[in-house]
Amino acid sequence: MTGPALPMPGRLRAALAFAALHALLNGVFGVFARQQIDKQRGGGEQPFSILYGLEYLSYAFAAGLLAAGIAVLLGYGWGRWALLTFEVLSALDGLVIPAGGIAASIGLALAGLAGRALLHAETRAWFAAKAAQRRSPIPRAAN
Repeated sequence: MTGPALPMPGRLRAALAFAALHALLNGVFGVFARQQIDKQRGGGEQPFSILYGLEYLSYAFAAGLLAAGIAVLLGYGWGRWALLTFEVLSALDGLVIPAGGIAASIGLALAGLAGRALLHAETRAWFAAKAAQRRSPIPRAAN
C-alpha cells in the first residue's frame, strides 16, 4: 500500500449502489426477455427477433455496469468514465426502447442519480487523490 486509505465519498458509494441496482435490473430484464422467448417457442410461435437483442443487450449492460463499478470501487479513474458511459447509454436505451413506463422511469432515475454523483466535485477530487496516491513512489523497507 502506498499510503493511508482514502475514505470513499458518500456520493460515490451511493453511485455504486445505484449502478449495482441498475445492473441487477438489467439482468432481470434479460431473464424476462428469455422467458418470453421460451414462452413463444413453447406455443409454437417464432419469437420476435428483437427479444434476442434485448436479452443480450440487457446482459451486456449488466456486465458492463458491474465491471465499471468494480473499477470505481478500486479507485481507477477510467472506471468512473466507463460507469458514466454505461449509465448514459442505459438512460438513452430507456428513452428509445419502450420497455415499459415504470421500468424506463426507474432506469432513467438511477442513471441520473449515479451520473450526478459521478460528476460531483467531491468524487472527482477523490479520484484525483487516488491517482496521485498510485503515482507516488512505494516506500522501501530499510535494510
